[in-house]
Amino acid sequence: MGNGGGMAVDFEALDLVRSENKSRSYNRKLDDLQRKNSGLRELVQEMVQEVPEHRRKYFLEKIKNSS
Repeated sequence: MGNGGGMAVDFEALDLVRSENKSRSYNRKLDDLQRKNSGLRELVQEMVQEVPEHRRKYFLEKIKNSS
């Protein structure tokens, strides 16, 4: 009778579920960012190959130092 006939709520379980949901959401966002970063890296490397040879080393160094 203590809770008026309502369903008992397990707040620790709810917190755990919320925490797991946030973790999955974070991991999905992180995976998406890593995939985009990988795609950008490949595109930049392709673009650098189009740069004249005498400027290529400069751009490759900048790319290397930005990672």
